[in-house]
Amino acid sequence: MIVWICTDMEGLAGVDSWDQCYHPDDDAPEYLYGREQLTQEANAAIAGCFDAGATQVRILDGHGRNRNKGFLREQLDSRAEIVWVGQRNPLRWEKLNEEVSAVAMIGQHAMAGTLNGFLDHTQSPKEICRYRINGEEYGEMGQFALYVGGYGIPLVYVSGDEALCEEARRQFPHVVSTPTKRGTGWATCELYPTQEVRANIRKDIAHSLTTIDKSHVWRLETPIEVSIEWAWSERADRLAHISNVQRPHARTTTWNIGDPRDIYQYPSADWIPVSTT
Repeated sequence: MIVWICTDMEGLAGVDSWDQCYHPDDDAPEYLYGREQLTQEANAAIAGCFDAGATQVRILDGHGRNRNKGFLREQLDSRAEIVWVGQRNPLRWEKLNEEVSAVAMIGQHAMAGTLNGFLDHTQSPKEICRYRINGEEYGEMGQFALYVGGYGIPLVYVSGDEALCEEARRQFPHVVSTPTKRGTGWATCELYPTQEVRANIRKDIAHSLTTIDKSHVWRLETPIEVSIEWAWSERADRLAHISNVQRPHARTTTWNIGDPRDIYQYPSADWIPVSTT
């Protein structure tokens, strides 16, 4: 059994401030503390996977600010293999393919516009207001579930704040979730005891891997419509001139993808969305 894990930072149990995730100084104490929380929470998930009988665990540092340098390598469980981007335009994650049995997300946050979601956003915290797939709002969890569905892989587990766990229950009721804290505003939260959370992560992810069901793979018929409402219209200006991009509103751009694995692609000179005509 091969398990592929995507990590983020906003939903980690020990994280309660923006600077712990996004401080611009790599050596800032706040950011180093956040990296330590990331590493320890990843270790709990890795241990749970092997408790459940995993033969391999592949783990991605999915927090963009980290530039693939978030894990404290000397502390990370050496049984896991760190993976990164396999290719771009279109983007494909390294070693995420049909041989993977299940995927999980650690330290995830709720989608943009979630009330009391701690640092809730979808991709760009201050740029995207709403992200829709076939007319329904989704966040990064939904994007990932659709992407891996292109390989026939189910999302089975997530950890994050209470708002993220509620999002999982609503959109993917089969997914096992572990709450790490309770958001009280966009930048404020009530932390839960980190050691208890990590013990729960280890137990819960192991449980999720004992009940893998391929019928839970998220598949949509193509073409799939992607729609983004931006925070200001200039951001839409950049995409509106590209072929096959529609602009139903000054701040909104819409396009179609012919492969669910292209869910992470924005229209550009290097990648043109599919035409529906």
